[in-house]
Amino acid sequence: MFHRIFNNPNVTVHFNMEVVDVISNDKGQMSGVLLKTTNLGEQRVLDVKGLFYGIGHMPNSHLLQGQVDLDAAGYVIVKNGGPETSVEGVFAAGDLQDPEWRQAITAAGSGCMAALAVERYLVKNNLLVEFHQPKVEVPTKDFTARDVQMGFDISLTKHKGQYALRKLYHESPRLICVLYTSPTCGPCRTLKPILTKVIDEFEKSIHFVEIDIEEDPEISEAAGIMGTPYVQFFKNKEKLKDIPGVKMKREYREVIMANT
Repeated sequence: MFHRIFNNPNVTVHFNMEVVDVISNDKGQMSGVLLKTTNLGEQRVLDVKGLFYGIGHMPNSHLLQGQVDLDAAGYVIVKNGGPETSVEGVFAAGDLQDPEWRQAITAAGSGCMAALAVERYLVKNNLLVEFHQPKVEVPTKDFTARDVQMGFDISLTKHKGQYALRKLYHESPRLICVLYTSPTCGPCRTLKPILTKVIDEFEKSIHFVEIDIEEDPEISEAAGIMGTPYVQFFKNKEKLKDIPGVKMKREYREVIMANT
């Protein structure tokens, strides 16, 4: 490895250096690293656009010394390639017990093996206790003749029109997401499937209402909607957030997660 690095014209080795900080430009992008010499303590900036940390090859098994069997290099010794250690009920996974491959994907598979082994151990020794979330009874509400006429069902997640919005605003305990659209709005056609996917992630925890501002102009005027697409979030008759335009799913998801 030593000779391969020094014979590679694309690699420059900086001896007796440690990275102190990462430097960014006025756009918030990485532009360099601040280096410090380990012998003199002098600092300088090296212009680079990427950073990869080498964390070494020594397993962090110090806390296990004298408790489970370790090999000469400090790796936990496991039995027959599985996660079992020298102590019953103690299982090892990942690079801590893998002196050969040390890859993320093998560590993930090792972690899965250890989790299954733990489950089997707990079941075998009658130590597994299952906890179940209590079922939440959703209060049912009698439909009015007007509800039936308008096709409104509060138990559903997705709705459309001002009648549904008014009913949900006054009666729903859930977070309400309102999407204002118009028939000729191109960005609306972009946003709707994006927002729908987010809403589907929180089924039964949110109500979604689509309002066509041309079909229900009084609702959009009362909400102060000047353009589409436009999203508003309400809960307990209080407006929580306005999000105009088309945004990434993450922004809508964060609002929902913070209020459900």
